[in-house]
Amino acid sequence: MRKTRITTFVLALLTSAPVPGMAQLAAPSARSFGLAGSFAARARGYEAPYWNPANLGLPGRPGWSVGIVGASATINNNSLSYGQIADLYGEFIDDETKSQLLEDIRRGDPDRLFQLGGELGASALAVSIWRFGFGFSAIGVADLQVSPDAAELILFGNVGEEGTGKDFDIAGNGDGSILSNFYLSYAQPFSFSALPGMEFSIGGSVKYGIAHALFLMNDEGSSFALSPLVLNADVTLLKSTDGDAGRIWSFDLGAALDWSNWTFGLALQNAIANVNWNVEDFELSLFQGQADVTGGELTDTTIAYSDLSPAQQQQVQERLESADPPKRLRLAALYRISPNWTLSADYMELLGGTLREQWGRSLSAGVQVSPISVLPLRAGLATDFSQVALAGGLGIYAGPVHLDFSLTTMTLATGDGVIASLSISVWPGTHY
Repeated sequence: MRKTRITTFVLALLTSAPVPGMAQLAAPSARSFGLAGSFAARARGYEAPYWNPANLGLPGRPGWSVGIVGASATINNNSLSYGQIADLYGEFIDDETKSQLLEDIRRGDPDRLFQLGGELGASALAVSIWRFGFGFSAIGVADLQVSPDAAELILFGNVGEEGTGKDFDIAGNGDGSILSNFYLSYAQPFSFSALPGMEFSIGGSVKYGIAHALFLMNDEGSSFALSPLVLNADVTLLKSTDGDAGRIWSFDLGAALDWSNWTFGLALQNAIANVNWNVEDFELSLFQGQADVTGGELTDTTIAYSDLSPAQQQQVQERLESADPPKRLRLAALYRISPNWTLSADYMELLGGTLREQWGRSLSAGVQVSPISVLPLRAGLATDFSQVALAGGLGIYAGPVHLDFSLTTMTLATGDGVIASLSISVWPGTHY
């Protein structure tokens, strides 16, 4: 009976739950974050494959460049602002403040889930040589959702907000993934004798990724009862087991045009993509427990994929195989006011794919000013037309060695987020 319960529930979960992002590359440079993502026309050298591989063939490209290391960290939630959290750090929280926090989480909906997400990205090595680019990167993503009752229990204890005690539904769910990848890019430039000064380029990238881990967790109905005082836990987990959950192939296509002080770009990321999951390396687990004032007990049951029935195995396969990388269209423009002053803008539209993507569309703009050549300053603004991200960053250039840092605040409609990024690279000369 237990085995049927586990698999029936998890198969229902697989039918409805999104799979976390698996086909993303980690952005190789902090410069893009400092410009709020308005970077697809700016990217040159080792940065180009991530944004638009056609840029490898444009004028202004370096003969070579190396991204030694790049790292970014993101944390966001759907309810509370960074200012609220910062103001409460280390402070005593009175009941009035707790109630305000709970109201911000519920937003008028007693069943609204509190969401907390995070992402870590690292580019271990990225290189451009002539019109070629290649690199290695890794990215990890995790998301957690908990019921407002769980938040109330944490804030007020078992007496609840009203102070009289209540039963709490503390259900929630979560997902996460870890991916490493390799990419190789090439661009071919063209010139037109009838249009002197105009340079055109087309390019492509092939990306190969390994999904080292994938998990989907769902709470089947955990609760905290007041009378009698009992904690019940009932959690189901689907996860990969051996560090090789699947393999991902995808292709990016791009075109770019450089004319006078302008650069324009068009890129289709993950234009062709395929995911092959190693379904035999997944397992289903159910954790059940109960605790009261006298003690507690926890039991768990795990079923390997090979022990599921053929029909159940087929359902797991179909759900995993339906996971497609996000297909994104990017339109971009760059205007060079002077060698030390540039403006850029990007528009991104999500065209398909079932894997994780935070914004379905976005419009971003950025400006880079270099009061002195060794200290470029950057600022940017992005929106998905319901929320806004503000970004800023700077570079410190010591000859060919470039250190870039950026910080982005995501002022969401119902929450907040922060992205911090740092990168170190080597260039033979200046770049946009």
